[in-house]
Amino acid sequence: MNDHLPVRAYKESRIEDEPILGAVLALPDGRIQPLTWLERVLVKLRLTDAKALEARYWKPANA
Repeated sequence: MNDHLPVRAYKESRIEDEPILGAVLALPDGRIQPLTWLERVLVKLRLTDAKALEARYWKPANA
């Protein structure tokens, strides 16, 4: 039934470029978090990475 949905096959967060949203943080649980303007600048300057941004947006399963 849901064979058409894309499934991410990795266990780490990644910074991806989405066509509509621009730079986003793809989290291991399947959520996609759009980056703020400041976060995009920090990523471009290599002052932060996906692992540091994941710590900011991570939510426990029971929250």
